[in-house]
Amino acid sequence: ADRYLPEILARFARSNPRTEVTVVCEPTPMLAERIGGGDIDLAIITHVEGRGQGEIIRIEPLLWVTSARHCVHEEDPLPLALGRPTCNWRQAAVEALESKGRRFRVLYASWNSTAVGAAVVAGLAVSVLPESAVRPGMRILGPAEGFSTLPSCKIGLLRTRHDPSILSNALAEHIIQSLDNLQSFKVAAE
Repeated sequence: ADRYLPEILARFARSNPRTEVTVVCEPTPMLAERIGGGDIDLAIITHVEGRGQGEIIRIEPLLWVTSARHCVHEEDPLPLALGRPTCNWRQAAVEALESKGRRFRVLYASWNSTAVGAAVVAGLAVSVLPESAVRPGMRILGPAEGFSTLPSCKIGLLRTRHDPSILSNALAEHIIQSLDNLQSFKVAAE
């Protein structure tokens, strides 16, 4: 959200000035619950196959990341900063490491990708993040460093089923256009 939310809000505010927008940052299951309960009109979520949640509006790589300044990715066991146990990104990371027989331990757990990213940038742990969440101070890890390719991350949009307003539909279109225009982003090793 750090990367694309500013553009979404700015574009929407320019075309719909003085419109009140409440932003809620929560895990996908909680957002889906709020949509179902009519508490919110729209939610940008991590799309999960088989749950029928929303329309897929962006697909991007899920990447291994480490600090650009530290070599924590060489430690054994590998220290990790990941989402909670039910997080799909966490499950993908654990499965990839277990399939290679790589020892690891989860040192930091949070639903919030910004909190996870802070542990990475500080050189405390390795994590997995979608490409749009990679930020300065991080370095992407790949097969050359012993980290296998992970499945893609699908970003979805949930919409209320309770009579969506014209403004809600307009914001949904801004979200889709902003994510469609998001350029690929790679962080080079320093």
